[in-house]
Amino acid sequence: MTPLLLPSEILSMSAQAARLLVESGDGDGALLYLALLECGGDGDKAAARLRWQEARLRPAWERLAGLGLAQPPSSAPPPPPRQDDRPPEYTRGDVAAALEKEPDFQGLCRELEGMLGRVFTDSDLRCAYTIYDHLGLPPEVILLLAGWAVRRERRAKNSPAACPRMPQIQRLAFQWKRLGLDTLERAEDYLRRQEAVDGREWAVLQAVGVAERRPAVEREREYIAAWVGMGLSDELIRMAYERTVYQKKAMNWPYMNKILLSWHQAGYKTPQQVEAGDKPPRRSAAGVKAPPRDFQPSQERIQKNNDWLDQFLEEQQRGGGEGVL
Repeated sequence: MTPLLLPSEILSMSAQAARLLVESGDGDGALLYLALLECGGDGDKAAARLRWQEARLRPAWERLAGLGLAQPPSSAPPPPPRQDDRPPEYTRGDVAAALEKEPDFQGLCRELEGMLGRVFTDSDLRCAYTIYDHLGLPPEVILLLAGWAVRRERRAKNSPAACPRMPQIQRLAFQWKRLGLDTLERAEDYLRRQEAVDGREWAVLQAVGVAERRPAVEREREYIAAWVGMGLSDELIRMAYERTVYQKKAMNWPYMNKILLSWHQAGYKTPQQVEAGDKPPRRSAAGVKAPPRDFQPSQERIQKNNDWLDQFLEEQQRGGGEGVL
């Protein structure tokens, strides 16, 4: 028998919102939007309903804000109750028993030793058992995590022989657990997005004036990941950088992010579209709008737009929206 659906048990969204969420490909953003619908638009209740850590909740808020579907609460959403993440103090006997009685853990340690190119010490084994037993990550997810940690370490140190230590891998495992990356499907989707950022990172750094090749620092990478997720081209990023430096006299990541968000919300994909959007319409002698010519916007026009962005950024900061990605 089909259950009776009362009016209070039905949620609805616009087709435009659904289309934006689907095109963004952001599952967390879609879940947060559904929670907002369920909670009547109350951001605090939606955050409490999801029970996510801040590291997962903030990017979802930022993505919805970038899509124009929601604004973060005036005050930061209260973080969910923090659980004690401290792992048990495993003894050598605990680890030895696991190696003897749990074939999956024994096989995992062999694979990790081969991946990291060394025989594990007691400390390494305790780290591996913490990830396996305390965090409960499946062996295939742990191996995926370790492989990504190796690639990241070699890229950061520009050395094909560099390998992370097990405590580093353990810290990453705690991050993955907090992000909900506890299945192979979620972990693979996360790494696909990270690899897309890896492939664009240096080009974006060059577009914002970095001359010496280096990895992006954590905060830079957060901005780059957001811009890659929005599908912004290197040329558009370079134009936003030039306008940022023109207005601020130096690189300013939050200010530049506001420019790119405004362009993304306007649907601009190329510098030509931005320039066309900046131009006032020309009228012929008969009073009919003439086709726009291909010319650069005036300095006065650029200054006017930049002043507007400054005012918008200040209002966001006064309203508690500072740092929205």
